[in-house]
Amino acid sequence: MEDHPYIISRRPRRSEKYRDPRRPKRAAGVLVIVLLLLTAGICALVWLLPGLTETAGGSPSFGGKTFYFLATAKTDERVEALTAAQTASDRGGAGHIYNDGEYRVIAAVYDRESDVKTLVSVNADSHYFALEYPKLDCDERDRRALEYLTGEWFSSVFAAVTELDRGNITDAAAERAVFSCCRRLEKLAYDCANRALQNALLSAVELDGQASRSTLSFLRLIHVKAIVYAYIALTD
Repeated sequence: MEDHPYIISRRPRRSEKYRDPRRPKRAAGVLVIVLLLLTAGICALVWLLPGLTETAGGSPSFGGKTFYFLATAKTDERVEALTAAQTASDRGGAGHIYNDGEYRVIAAVYDRESDVKTLVSVNADSHYFALEYPKLDCDERDRRALEYLTGEWFSSVFAAVTELDRGNITDAAAERAVFSCCRRLEKLAYDCANRALQNALLSAVELDGQASRSTLSFLRLIHVKAIVYAYIALTD
């Protein structure tokens, strides 16, 4: 008896004449459906991923920030504070009165403690204090406004004011630079979900009241008010 190899086939091959003519159309239809599902999935990830990234690990969407204020006077008397504010304004300072239980007359704001310490050492009767913006898990629109305020806006206004104080640019150039930054901050403020923050930023960039001040004093006032007002909106 001759030995023959075993030939095992789970499905017999069809000849060409029996091949299903609808198979290519079915395969193309399945491929289209798969591609549509993949596209929908990618779109969903693009929409969801920023929010998931911000809240991953419980980390806040706004990381906080500390600012340092050069103050020329501290008093319990309102009239004395007003007089000191006028003096600071006449000398090119902001002349903003901040009340934390005592009236503090602010001349300028800085984001580096070393800078304000140096200025206190050469300005008699001056002192400095800090305001710390808290870390927040906030609405994306509020985060954008806060990051712009405490980052690019602060740095750009600070640079314009510093260059004006040194005589490197004109009043008109400094004013234009600051007003341009304020317009962008205003747009971000209108989009804020936090109404207290929105109102604070809009009030801070109000450009009325310049007539009674020098350009330097007025721009410093805007710089200080925006940082102080936003801080109060976030912490009160």
